[in-house]
Amino acid sequence: MGIHLAGWFENADQVALARINTVQDDVLTPSGAERFLVPDEYNHIHWAIASGDSLSGARIVTPSLEVSKMNLDIIPFNDGQDSLNAITMPIFVPRRPIELIPTENIEVQTSEDGGTTTMQAFVALGTGELEPMAEGQIRSIRATGTTTLIADQWTPVTLTLESSLEPGRYQLVHFLAFSGGCIAARFLPQGGGFRPGMFGIAGASPAVFEFNPAMWHQLGWFNMLEFTHITFPQIEMFSDGADTVETVQLYVIRLGDL
Repeated sequence: MGIHLAGWFENADQVALARINTVQDDVLTPSGAERFLVPDEYNHIHWAIASGDSLSGARIVTPSLEVSKMNLDIIPFNDGQDSLNAITMPIFVPRRPIELIPTENIEVQTSEDGGTTTMQAFVALGTGELEPMAEGQIRSIRATGTTTLIADQWTPVTLTLESSLEPGRYQLVHFLAFSGGCIAARFLPQGGGFRPGMFGIAGASPAVFEFNPAMWHQLGWFNMLEFTHITFPQIEMFSDGADTVETVQLYVIRLGDL
């Protein structure tokens, strides 16, 4: 149906490619400190990002990729800062989703050339085909949060809508998440389940609304999740700092009455 955004992070000194730790995930099954098990159905790589202050390389590794002799480097990647460059948007998007084997291990290896430094990577795992968005008008809504984020891990944020939603059922088809050091964000469906995500924009909106939208358009516009005006979902944000102001621009389609 959709995607789940998985994360890895490490503060390390490693000139050669080496594994980095997973970011705590309540949905995926860990396999040690550095690997997840690829989930059933959500076993295709749709896109990936990697960034770091002195990042020199990043690679996704699984047994099936090794058998096929594939060096799945995350190219391009973001070197020089943890947050993504909003103009160049260095994001790896394969021409076709890359199929993995359910329950095999998946890890990310990174390297750097600046001594001990932070490195992170995010991989969008999903179904082979993404469910198309529903028919109907796409509505833009804005929500804000005031949670103090914990650096370098997923932090849940309760959002407050600037304008109340018309009562009914809704489908989230795309979003943009902003905070001072936001690197990535993902939504938490009511009742649990896979968490659709997107790269983040570092900075306070609307001051950083000027960015290259081409890659952003390419990664969205499908059925990410569904909710009602009563069960508006939380969002999780990954930042490199203790941000206290979050803004999310959501694009939703009203499906009908409850």
